[in-house]
Amino acid sequence: MRTWMTCRRTAGLLLLALIVAIMAGCQALGGVDFNAMLKQSLKVTSYEGSQTVEFKLLPKEDALKEASKEEKALFDLIAAVKLELHHVKIAKDGAMSADGKLSLGAKSIAFKAEMDAKLAVIDLEEAKRPIKFRMAAAAGAGAAPEAEAQFTETLKQMSDAASGFAIDNLPNPAHLTVVPGQAQIGGENVGGMKIHAELKGEELFDWVKSYVDALLADKEGLKAVLIELQKLVESQTEGLQSTGAESIFGSLPAGEPDTQSVEEAADGVVQLLTEIKDGMAKAEKENQAELRSLFANNTYVKGDLFIDSKLDIRQSVIEASIKPDLEALEAAATKEADGDEPGSIAENAMGQLDESVPFEGIWIKVTSDRWNVNGDVKPVKPNPPRLAIDGDRIAEMQGYEVLRLFKPDSVMYDLLRNQAHISKQTITMYPAFSEDAPIITPAGLTLIPLRSTANGFHASLKKEAGRLIVQDPATGTTISMKAGSNLVTVGGKQIKWSFPPTLIKGVTYVPARNFVNALGGTLKWEADEYDPEFRVLVMTREP
Repeated sequence: MRTWMTCRRTAGLLLLALIVAIMAGCQALGGVDFNAMLKQSLKVTSYEGSQTVEFKLLPKEDALKEASKEEKALFDLIAAVKLELHHVKIAKDGAMSADGKLSLGAKSIAFKAEMDAKLAVIDLEEAKRPIKFRMAAAAGAGAAPEAEAQFTETLKQMSDAASGFAIDNLPNPAHLTVVPGQAQIGGENVGGMKIHAELKGEELFDWVKSYVDALLADKEGLKAVLIELQKLVESQTEGLQSTGAESIFGSLPAGEPDTQSVEEAADGVVQLLTEIKDGMAKAEKENQAELRSLFANNTYVKGDLFIDSKLDIRQSVIEASIKPDLEALEAAATKEADGDEPGSIAENAMGQLDESVPFEGIWIKVTSDRWNVNGDVKPVKPNPPRLAIDGDRIAEMQGYEVLRLFKPDSVMYDLLRNQAHISKQTITMYPAFSEDAPIITPAGLTLIPLRSTANGFHASLKKEAGRLIVQDPATGTTISMKAGSNLVTVGGKQIKWSFPPTLIKGVTYVPARNFVNALGGTLKWEADEYDPEFRVLVMTREP
């Protein structure tokens, strides 16, 4: 949780990457300096707003025709994901609060979240209690606040230095328009500029080519960035070593960078860019049909921005789709497979999109509104109740314990139990290989080792007054038995098992079906999937 500031900045950079792909230009248009706008977006430290992120898998026709009901239900969940954030408040110190809704297919889960430097609280609508996370405990580094602040500022400067070089060399997109306009944002009528830009199909490939060419042409700018990064690294040597980040800059020696070392580092980057350029040129020359299929018109990035007089991005709608022409790719792959040089673009692409993949593309849309940008923002402070759930313990819980955090009739409970199956427990025993192997009696009864089976179901076993007591927290069942007697007490009721608990070579064995059924499970013998000659005993339950 300590990395919230880094994560927030990373999320912002991901959104900026989408914007960059379509909005950037080294030349101003309509009075708007796009490079300055992009750099300004990196300087946002606080704001209020709302945001929606949508993700869809574009299914193939009849792709799920032979899928099971459960497989179809799972695909429906992940094929349409939508995150809505309302009343977002992010302060300069990294504190934040928001409420929203996560939708998976037709199911949705509402939530509220508050976070500051010490504590994060997430209140899921269907959870019995809010969940809290201790930020300081998660950090565990014990760094002084001043050192933390200095390290964070250095990372910001490093990001600014690298992004400045990247932004300054961005080429213009193929389609770009700018017109003055107004927009209602946060209840306020704001004047500014409306920007629309778009890249589709092969224009995306051409744009990347132009960008690589521009970066190659600016070696002096690259060297200036490397010098700046090295100075920043040296200012935070200890902090970077603790995170392993110094490995990124291993091509530059410690101390004040000299001309030769900077030149060598720049040559390394230039070599990498040259290899990318040569690879693209080769693909364009030898695989034109495949490139047209990959960069079909259904593959695009487009967006609409609204910026104010300070060049702050106040509204944005960014949409991207990746949908190659699969029929054309398949035809090209078939042709290549019959030739002498397999393994080219079409074959590799079809290898990733074979018949087992039920979708033919992906679609993403990100919309946002922002107001009070870089203003005095006061997020809701986290204030968990005394009995809030300790989020740090959730990872240590058994699946059935996690389920108990939610109402049984809730969407979250249904997702976790019936689709994610987090409470499912399976024990597999091999008669030929297991240390305490199952035994089949002459009468055909299967016996299983008591302790290892109880442990496998996370039940406890103890000896008390000459009896063996199994306590199962998942079902609340208690089993009391005595070696040599097939009269067993299960949940307070005495029943007769098919075989008495028996000590064999120091291990207590019990009848498999009786014991597993008492704990709410089932069992069956199966052929081993790797060697059908071997049989495997599989015991399963889902409390």
